[in-house]
Amino acid sequence: MQTKITSINIRFWLPVCLFLASVNLHGQGHYLGSSYNPNDYFVPPSSGWVVSLYYSYAQLEYFNDSGDKTDKIQISENPPFSVELGQKVKTNSIIPMAIYFGKGKILNARWGVLALPMFNNPNANIALDFYIGQDTTINENININSFGLGDFYFQPVWLTWEKNKWAATFSYGFWLPTGKYETNDPENIGLGYWSHNFRVAGRYKPNATYGFTGAATVELNSSQDGVDFTEASHFTFDYGASYTFTMGHEVGFMGFAAFQLGSDTGEKAFPPKDQIYGLGAYGSYYFIPGRLGTLARFTHNFGVKNRYGGLGFQIGINYLLLK
Repeated sequence: MQTKITSINIRFWLPVCLFLASVNLHGQGHYLGSSYNPNDYFVPPSSGWVVSLYYSYAQLEYFNDSGDKTDKIQISENPPFSVELGQKVKTNSIIPMAIYFGKGKILNARWGVLALPMFNNPNANIALDFYIGQDTTINENININSFGLGDFYFQPVWLTWEKNKWAATFSYGFWLPTGKYETNDPENIGLGYWSHNFRVAGRYKPNATYGFTGAATVELNSSQDGVDFTEASHFTFDYGASYTFTMGHEVGFMGFAAFQLGSDTGEKAFPPKDQIYGLGAYGSYYFIPGRLGTLARFTHNFGVKNRYGGLGFQIGINYLLLK
């Protein structure tokens, strides 16, 4: 009986997604849409710890204001100035993660806390940051051989309210600029600024098998270290659906749309606004139901303008210590 109860509780939330495994790989700012699987916005009924380890790979190209792949980034319209890229961006990341789901309730909501360090090589954000900082036409590759601690995500506020077939979540998390950063250094691993993520999400589950989710995230960025530049805020809408099997295995799809709010400011302000859409699919399997499982996911971008986009793949393992 206890095994059955555990399985029912777990499947409201699992699989633990690769979460932000694809974050910081595709465009401006820290947060990228479809970083969560549809059920992963919500704190589960069970309390305890989840520890995870993931590998993430991304292969990206730059798209201009017309949505076309290009080797040029337009830096200014007057006077006309652009820089040559001459390369694609490929990123490999190793991502450990720790989550704690608390006992009791806060404001009548279940609560949790999440910590996520990242270890990666220079990503698409850093490539863009490097190229728009140049004052001459260049043809230089990002050195993807450097590897180290990237920026760190911490989510201290995570509240979920649930009643009958409906659930709602509010969360706040921030990115600390812990990754190596020096102005115009192609070997940077961090972005050199803080980002604050505010998110609300809702879910409708007509039964224990199907679920439909929507979420809205606003990311606000601080000024970049060592230079007069502040990345514009972004709005991201995520959506998805899931199918959960009896033993907690899960499959589903997710999608997103992200838009720049306002304009960049400072010396390196990037004139045109960016946008990006994406679709993906995922699947999870439990070797030990409610305790040990693996998950794989694939995402691809479309409708990309003035930023990097492409494909991403992640795979990981989750170990649960939930009651």
